[in-house]
This record gives sequence, C-alpha cells and structure tokens, in this order.
Amino acid sequence: MLTYLQALKHETNKQVFFVDLDNSTRTSVRQLDFLKDKKRLAEVNLIDHIKRIEREKLFEIIENLNLLPFSDFYLDFGAPESQQLPILFSLDVTTEEFKAFEKGLDAKFVFNIVVAGGTSYLSCMEFTREVVSALNGKFEIFLYINEFSFPDQDELITEIELYAQSNVDFITGTKKFGKIAIDRSSGRIILDHIKRGKSMSDFKGFGTKLVIDRETAKV
Repeated sequence: MLTYLQALKHETNKQVFFVDLDNSTRTSVRQLDFLKDKKRLAEVNLIDHIKRIEREKLFEIIENLNLLPFSDFYLDFGAPESQQLPILFSLDVTTEEFKAFEKGLDAKFVFNIVVAGGTSYLSCMEFTREVVSALNGKFEIFLYINEFSFPDQDELITEIELYAQSNVDFITGTKKFGKIAIDRSSGRIILDHIKRGKSMSDFKGFGTKLVIDRETAKV
C-alpha cells in the first residue's frame, strides 16, 4: 500500500522511478501497472539460490539506477528481501562501507520500514529493532505506521511513536498512512483500485478523491 500511494503521488513526476525487488509476490509490478507506459517501473530479482541478497547485485543495481535520468528512486523490498537486510549489514558489508558507497554515488539512502498491526505487529517490531541496530544511526530511517492494520489499537501506535522518540539518534521519525475505512464505499473503492493498479484519474467521486488525496499527501 505504501509503495502504491507513493507511486500515485508521483504519477506525473517524471523525475521519480520505482523498482520492484519483491520477487516472492511481485506486488508492485501489479499495483504500479499505471507506470509501465511511462517507463518508470522496473522489476529485479535480488535473491540468490540460497535465498540471500546478492551483495554485488545490489551494488550493481544501485549503480545502474544512478546512471538513469531520474532524481529519486523508490526500491520496494519484499518480505524475503527485507528479512535479509540485517544479515546483509552484519555479514556481507559494514554500514561504514555502505555509507562510503552512498558518498561515492553522491546519493542519499533512506530506509522506510512499514510497521503493521494485528498479528504482524510483534514480528514487524522485531524486524525494526534488527534493522535499526544493524544501520547504527548511519542512515535515515522512517517508520511508516500502516493505520489500516491497526483497528482499535491506538495504544500500539503510541507504543511505536514512543519507541521512535526514545531512539532519536537512530530513527529519523514516524509517519502514519493507510487510514482507509473499509466500511465506507470510498474505502472499498480505494482498496479495489489499489489491488488492480489503477491510476489517479480512475478515482471518481468527491469522497473517494478526498481520502486518496489525504493519503498520498502523507507519504
């Protein structure tokens, strides 16, 4: 949902490029279908035969992206790829080396971690702590709280915000998104459009456009 909203926000921005690294579900390729004709969407398999991120391939992908005529890039990591990030920065490359790589490209790397609620909350927070520890304050980290997955769980959202505030040297900030009510027609339409990869022009009706405009503004 986050990547979709980001793509929707930058649909007409010719300086923004998206890369789907989610080899397991290829979600972004389906949901960001409206970017294909604009040639601002690519799909890359980052996992090797033993289900680990290929370090050299990751470097190569980023180096090649840096040669393209775009100013901003969004790389969508799937669950298998994301799970390998703490291992990547603890075994394959140090954060200092990755920081030097960033500097050599004259680029800026920002890590966005989506935190979901419900049964996914504990695993999301465990993953967040692992990534925060692995990056050790060397890069900006934003925690994106998916409000859609926190029905009647405001105390958990507060817990995430307090966690970020108590780790200000390692976490840049928190952002909330996904406040979509499925008990309303606008919410059902939006979720259907997300699933089918619809563009901004496909959102009709004042209520629906109001919600989607608010959500894209958050990301």
